[in-house]
Amino acid sequence: MDEFIKAQIANLEIGRRNRFFEHLIPAADAAYRAAISCVPRDATPMFGRITLIGHKALLSAAVLIAKLLPEDSVGITRRALEAARFALAMKINPENAFEWTAYQQRHDRWLQRQQGQKPQPFTPHFIDVRDDAQYDEIGRLLGILSDASVHFTPEFYTSLNWQVRRTSETDGEIHLEYFQNSVRDVERHFMTLGVAHTTILMVLDRCYDGRFQQVDEAKRCMDEFWRIGKDLSEVFKRDHDLEGGRAW
Repeated sequence: MDEFIKAQIANLEIGRRNRFFEHLIPAADAAYRAAISCVPRDATPMFGRITLIGHKALLSAAVLIAKLLPEDSVGITRRALEAARFALAMKINPENAFEWTAYQQRHDRWLQRQQGQKPQPFTPHFIDVRDDAQYDEIGRLLGILSDASVHFTPEFYTSLNWQVRRTSETDGEIHLEYFQNSVRDVERHFMTLGVAHTTILMVLDRCYDGRFQQVDEAKRCMDEFWRIGKDLSEVFKRDHDLEGGRAW
């Protein structure tokens, strides 16, 4: 354990000098701080709480990526996107808050687990969200993150840093490098993190009726975050010889 902790500390000192960590993450942090500072006092408390959840998720995930543990950051980001999706559903129709809470269904599931029973699947069915572009975009991002890094899928399995070494003509060893040593993969995760939190902040701005675009400092910070993200996306594609595809 001590060896693993020391390696993380050493990796963080290297990872924090990555261009995405040095430029994109501070810009995203500033955007969140500006958003938090201009939340109206009479705003729906849940929207403010979800803004704080998003900010914490950004910082936690960014540190994990900088420690060269990018795949471990994705679950945090996915949960933040789920929170933003709920905020949007509640903005579209406040009745969706009751659907999300679903006290009786959730209570019954816990009772079934305690009794050794398999609970019935439960997913909130939000109303009036169909064909909403932002809601659909969050769903798209959730699906990508789930398949790529959250669940134990072939995509996740093959993305790990496996090392197969032949020790003789008939024998070999399989090693898993616990830390990601590919700059391209680390930066791809930083870029995905930026896209996710751009989406979250845009959703929260909608929840606050465009408040972030109406306050000069918040708008400046949001615009700077998005500008840096787009610029770094172009540099990433150039440096890693990528063409096409939506990076930002």
